[in-house]
Amino acid sequence: MNALVKKLLHVCITVPSVDEALKFYGGVLGFVSTFQTRSDKADGRLLGFDQDDTCIYAHHILAAGADPQQATEINLIEYADPATIVGDGPYATMNQVGISRLALLVADAREAHDKVAAYPGVEIVCAPKDIVIRKPDQSFTMTWFSFKDPFGVFITMTQPPRA
Repeated sequence: MNALVKKLLHVCITVPSVDEALKFYGGVLGFVSTFQTRSDKADGRLLGFDQDDTCIYAHHILAAGADPQQATEINLIEYADPATIVGDGPYATMNQVGISRLALLVADAREAHDKVAAYPGVEIVCAPKDIVIRKPDQSFTMTWFSFKDPFGVFITMTQPPRA
């Protein structure tokens, strides 16, 4: 059977300011912009609005050095009309229906934690901890930590498994 979906293309993160978001996602996490758009005539219906046109500013970002043909991009998007709604954060609870968490792979979780924690507005939710994963034929350890970015987006970082 042929798979209908060939690749997860991108995940959108709505932010109050794309320029501010790029400082964190680019300057701290190391993503690079692969495409940007400013449009007063973006298709509002396609983007989920009850109006024909919407105004957006967006950057598609990708982990530095990642193969664009293989990797999933993040689309940082700022809405001008209707404007991005800024509240207490994107989710009332983590068990709310929808995409609630972004997980990123890093070389060293403790080093990543120190860099992320130093950025103003970041809230560390869980400091790095070792999690043992047990499967029937193997077990391995992964180090994980979680934080909220300066806009309240919940992100988990982990390093590759080790025996």
